[in-house]
Amino acid sequence: MDPDIILAVFLIFMTGLIFSPLGLGGGVIFMPILHYLLGWEIKVAILGSLILVWSVAMGSQIAHNRQGFGDIKMAQKGSLFAIPGAIIGTIIGYLLIEIISDITIKIMALSIVSWILYKAIIRMLNREDITGEAIGEMNEKYWSIGVFFGGMSSGLLGIGGGGIFVTTNRNYGGFDTKSASGTSFMLAAMVVPTAIISHIIIDGSAPQIYELATAYAIIIPFLVASLSFTGAKYAINYLPVKTITSLFIIIISFSMIKYTQEIISMIV
Repeated sequence: MDPDIILAVFLIFMTGLIFSPLGLGGGVIFMPILHYLLGWEIKVAILGSLILVWSVAMGSQIAHNRQGFGDIKMAQKGSLFAIPGAIIGTIIGYLLIEIISDITIKIMALSIVSWILYKAIIRMLNREDITGEAIGEMNEKYWSIGVFFGGMSSGLLGIGGGGIFVTTNRNYGGFDTKSASGTSFMLAAMVVPTAIISHIIIDGSAPQIYELATAYAIIIPFLVASLSFTGAKYAINYLPVKTITSLFIIIISFSMIKYTQEIISMIV
């Protein structure tokens, strides 16, 4: 087997395992792995990333739900905003790639990743937040807007929207860290299928994924879901919030660096 494929599969498994307690689907890592390491064109990498994100969401939400972390009613309410956002994001992404260039998607991905990283660092610097308690009270207006943009980022960038969902839940939903993560996975489990179907219809890239991934297209998502369940179950019980946030900052930084390098190389 090609060493790049072995490395890609390993990184995909590790991403599912490590990101599962964070409320994130791992799309910020899956997308670069599929695009940069395996050489998939951007629209195919987005669809592949969404499939993996959904696997993480399905496995992780079960673990969070069993521990009582997450609010299914709020997730259902949020899906009313996030699902239309996912469809709109898919359409915008398709038009940007076809009319301009996939560099626009990478610039937007870098912007969102940078914002998520900034918010994570701020949380690390806030001693009160390290306890995992809620940052702010429920603000339905801002929460709804944040959830909508989380859904839009899912369709646009193939990242699941978890980073935005978690941040929105913490700042405007009145959730503590673990409940914010559990609710984020519930939202992603509802929203990502819409983004997947939208990409299949608009991009027509499903046959390309099967051709490129072959048997892995079926096997890997199931394994990722299992690893995500295991990772979320372990982390919920044993890892402190500060440790989880630190791991997230380290991992997401690598994705940010890769996007930055390519954007600079294309501009210079």
